[in-house]
Amino acid sequence: MIRPTLAILLAAGVLAACDRGAEDTAPAGPPAALTPAGEPTTVEVDEATWLQAAATVVQLHAIEDQNAKVFGTAQGDPAVNGLYTFVAFFESTADGWRVFRIGDFESFEVLGVAPGRIDLEIRESAVDGDSGQIVGAERRLIVGWTPGADGAPPQTITVTPAADPAEASPPAAE
Repeated sequence: MIRPTLAILLAAGVLAACDRGAEDTAPAGPPAALTPAGEPTTVEVDEATWLQAAATVVQLHAIEDQNAKVFGTAQGDPAVNGLYTFVAFFESTADGWRVFRIGDFESFEVLGVAPGRIDLEIRESAVDGDSGQIVGAERRLIVGWTPGADGAPPQTITVTPAADPAEASPPAAE
């Protein structure tokens, strides 16, 4: 039989261990606010026309090893798609970027990148003709291209619908 004092000590130890575990896994609070360490600098509005287009970029995925990027701009109707999605290839400092429009979606996710290829999963909406309700769907696309001479940006790209890997059937046995 356990003595009352020993039982109390065991219970206290168990409770203390539970409390320590709770402290270790408790979510951290918000970070402490910064404290000023100098005088503020006033910044004026930048009126450069090109910044209006840049400010519409809301999603970006850089593809460093191919001097390319996939990006989306917030335009169009936000209730039905509205993320104009592009792939761009850097030409030169003088010429800037060669930009191709992939489509108008709700969102995109880069699933994979290989030389001359980007695999995307896109989500898009449409209005159902029968019910008038907005319905969403996901699908996959393969964006492909052949680089120009000496690694120059491509002249064209291709956008090919892709099968969902979960739905793809295995190759037939010979």
